[in-house]
Amino acid sequence: MAPAYHPEWLVNFWLAAPGLNLLNPHFVLIFFGAVVTLNWFYQRKNRSAPEDTEEEQLFRHLLLRKKVIEEELAGLPGRLVSAEITEETFNNRKLEYHRQLTEVNKELEQYT
Repeated sequence: MAPAYHPEWLVNFWLAAPGLNLLNPHFVLIFFGAVVTLNWFYQRKNRSAPEDTEEEQLFRHLLLRKKVIEEELAGLPGRLVSAEITEETFNNRKLEYHRQLTEVNKELEQYT
């Protein structure tokens, strides 16, 4: 078996440096390798998700808009019963919400 090759400058540096000559260079190398490996795994685990594209953001916005419109439609009869709004306002808002919902559904059809 051939002897391990260590450059002369590295051996001289290690043995001449105060404090380093007390440490086993192989253990130090193993320690730094473990630190680099753990850091790589940590960064890989905590990597943020890729940014959403503009289309994905628009799709999510449309879904949220549809949900809000449907909630408003569902709450209209209760507001009419509690006399918060008049019959005429109720009918106008109901027609407007249905129109908006139809528009949102048409736009969502592009993505499905």
